[in-house]
This record gives sequence, C-alpha cells and structure tokens, in this order.
Amino acid sequence: MVETPLDSLLSPDAQLAAFAASMRSDPLAFVLASYPWRQPFLSDGSYNPLAYRDGPEPWQRKLLTDWGNHIRANDQRIAIGLDPLVFRAARASGHGVGKSAMVSWAIQFTMATRAKARGTITANTQRQLEDKTWPELAKWHAVFLFKRWFAWTATTYTFALGDAETRKNYMMTAATVGEDNVEAFQGLHNAESAVLIIFDEASGIHPKIWEAAVGATTDGEVFNFFFGNPTQQTGMFADCFVKNKRFYNTAHIDSREVSFTNKRALQDIIDIYGADSDEARVRVYGQFPHQAFNEFISKAAANEAATRPLVVDHGAALIMSVDCARFGVDEAVIAFRQGKDARSRPRMVFKGLSNVKLADIIADMAHKYRPDVIIIEAPGGGEGIIDICREIKHLKVVEFWPGALAADQGHFYRKRDEIWAAARDWVIDGGCIDDDAEFVKQLTGILYGYDKLTGKLRIESKELYKERTQEHSPDRADAFVLSFGVKVLRRDHSLYNRAIREQAQVSYDEFSPDEPLIDRMRRDGYHQAIM
Repeated sequence: MVETPLDSLLSPDAQLAAFAASMRSDPLAFVLASYPWRQPFLSDGSYNPLAYRDGPEPWQRKLLTDWGNHIRANDQRIAIGLDPLVFRAARASGHGVGKSAMVSWAIQFTMATRAKARGTITANTQRQLEDKTWPELAKWHAVFLFKRWFAWTATTYTFALGDAETRKNYMMTAATVGEDNVEAFQGLHNAESAVLIIFDEASGIHPKIWEAAVGATTDGEVFNFFFGNPTQQTGMFADCFVKNKRFYNTAHIDSREVSFTNKRALQDIIDIYGADSDEARVRVYGQFPHQAFNEFISKAAANEAATRPLVVDHGAALIMSVDCARFGVDEAVIAFRQGKDARSRPRMVFKGLSNVKLADIIADMAHKYRPDVIIIEAPGGGEGIIDICREIKHLKVVEFWPGALAADQGHFYRKRDEIWAAARDWVIDGGCIDDDAEFVKQLTGILYGYDKLTGKLRIESKELYKERTQEHSPDRADAFVLSFGVKVLRRDHSLYNRAIREQAQVSYDEFSPDEPLIDRMRRDGYHQAIM
C-alpha cells in the first residue's frame, strides 16, 4: 500500500512533530502542553506527581515568555537579513525555587522543537550534576509528551529514533565542570540548528568554562541559561547582574514567592540571622551577599591582618608547620608563626619534591630557625616525610591528623574544623600575615557550614575546595592553619611574670598561679618540643 501525504500527517509521530513545530517560538505554551499538569493519574494509572500543580511558577513563566519573545524577535531579524542574537538568561535565586525543573524544560523544549539541536549542561560540582541536575531531567522525561522520541542516560539526552550518527549530532550532554573540560563547550558550533548551554549553580563555574561557552556562540541559534544561588559577590555569575547586565536577561528570585517552598523554614532563616544578613540575602531573597557567603575568614579581616603593624613577641613559641605534597599541581609548603607574627619569616613553597628532598629542606629550616615544634600534616604523603624526619634527621616532629576528633566536641567534628576556628580568631584578634595574593585567596576562599542535626561547625575539605574552585589544593592556607594544631609552651617563662609581660607589651592567656605548671600543661594539651 502506498502511503499518502494524508496518512503521513495522521501518523502519531507526524502529529507530534506538527504539534512541536507549532510551539517552536513559544516555550511557555510548550511546557504547559507537554506535561500532565493537574491530571490525577498518568496514562498507565499511576499517581501523577503534577496532580496538584497548575504549571510553572511565576518566575518560570516570565523566563519562558522572555525566551519566546527573543525567538520571535530573532525570526524577524533573520527575515530582513540581520544576524540572530544570542539569548543569555541569568537567574539568581534563594533555595528550592525550581531551578532544576527549568533546566529540564529548557533541554526538552530545545530538543523537541529543533532537530539536530546540541548542547552541554554543567554544574559547579560533579556531585550537583549527577545527584540533582541530571536526575531532575529523568523525572520530567518520565512524564514528557514527547518521551518516546528521546533517551535519557546518566550522561546524555539523545534523539532515540535515529541511527548512531544522528544520535551523536542530536544530543544534550551532562559535562563535568573541570577546568580541563573546556573542549566540551568549544566543540558546540552548530550552524544547522540550535546550541543550548546551561550552567546550574553558576557561581562556582570556573572562568575558563565561561570563556569557552561564550566562544561556542558564534553560529546557529544559541541559548544560554545561567542559574544559581548568588553565593559569591564577585565572579562571572555576579558580573551578569552588574558589569555585563546589558548582555543578559536577569532577575532575582525570592524563595518566599514560590508556591512549594517551606515558608516557615525561610522565615526562620530571616529571624535567626537577621533580615539584612548574608544568609537571608542568599538563601531566601536570591540577592548577592555583602561579602562572600559562608566565607569563613572574611577578606576584610585578612586584609587588615596583612596591613596592620607587625607585632613582635620573641618570648612566644616559634611554630614551624608543613603541608606536604609530592607531585602534580599541589604544593608542599613550610610556614612559620611566632605569637601574632606569621609575616616576618618567609613561607617556602615547592612543587614536585620527593619525600627525601622535602625532609632535607625541613631539616635545614629547623636548624636555621630553631622552632619550638615542627607540625607536619600526616595524610597526603606526610607519613613518609614524618618517618624520615624522625628516623634519619632526628627531628622532634608532631604529626597532625585533620580527621581526628576535635578536643572541643561540643562545637566541632574534626581537628581540621577546630584549628581553622582558632586561625580565624587569631586573624581577627591582631594576627599579622603577609600579603601573598595566593595565600590570602586560599585563606579567604574556604567555606563553612553547620551540621543540620548537631549544629557543629564544618569547614570545607580540601577535596571539596578543589572541586568547587577548580584550583589546586589550598596548601598555603593549610600550612599556616596547621600552626594551631598543637598548643606549645612559650619560649620564655614569663607566663606568670607580669613585669616582663608588660615590658614586652604583649598580651597572652596566663596560667592560673595556683596550679602546678606541669599539671596545667597536661590539662590544656600543651606540647614542648626539644630541638
């Protein structure tokens, strides 16, 4: 039987294709038509997760409408011989507003209405991409009107009805955010159809990825979406709203204006932290913070510590601390601190040293400066260096394990959390650091949070810092913070000699005069190293 044009038009896929084509310039109409809003049950009789929802939230409707207006304006430009413009949308929001749903709709609208569309979707961390962004697409795929056209996998969303070559050129890809993954964006030129680039949690995307994404917008129909909580007051995402605002369709989304958010929990954030606090601005209002959100040591405090007059206290213990690294981009760092002075003795930074060579340098510096204690971080290669220092160099070293239980279990989980808190107090209370830009960037770049169940402070791990920033390990900052890993008795014995203390014009915690010195040292965990 010969198929007639009428038969073709009446086939299910042809009807779907015509339906999709009718909404090519109307993303809002597409989203309203492509999912089973307000239907109690799905076609298979199962419960519909959208049974109590009428459609997109107001902020999503506005973005979809703006997108449609842009498409129609571009159609007019093309009709009179002008080049189309790139659609760049940036949305800064509080928590739980439905960003991942909007990402899914953007993917599915582009794929269903533009044959051979291609795109890359990434997030600030691989965990965000794998655990939140991409699984959300699977959820919407399950109830998608055009479901049979496409196939969802853990890393791709492809056209399922074509051959292998067609699928290769008609696909959206979930790409990890590493600095070395720029080729995932550089290869996205698609003059035949559309290019879609989406950043989820865009504040944490590496600048090189932003640059590569911009370079992929020189041909074809190009759509860029940048979503995120506004956690950083500087950077490419923040620039979308101020410095480069004329190039972007922007908006801030208040979590309280979204129907399905927990309004009581949001108000608690405002009540606990204050209406104008950075926590409320970022988590609730979708506004950029006054300073970097959950920045543990503020840039203002670090800058003050780098510029205040040096406080010299020759009677304080001199602490030498070592953060180890062997090969690769990470650094081995030797740092010094004496009382409030972490400035006068230069920090030493190395790359690619063997354990033996680093141990040689540690021994040389120990004999040059005669520190009262040498603290070496054990994980990450430090165990071997500690053994060499002890057994061959005959140095008295203290090994530090950041994952060990904190002494103050009421406030901290691990020793790492505890010593970072001590370092922050020192910086704020008069400590003097040098103005090495990389050191200051690392010191102020570490983020913090609190455990939801216990309220204990949690400092960002090295691994999460590297994944989030796409920088090497914060070794310079960690070497400095290690100097707070053990309490050390002062060099002089003026802890209870008020006259000497006043003459030196140095303040420090004084031992109780009624308690034997050795008992006080044992009680407070002090260590006296003998060189």
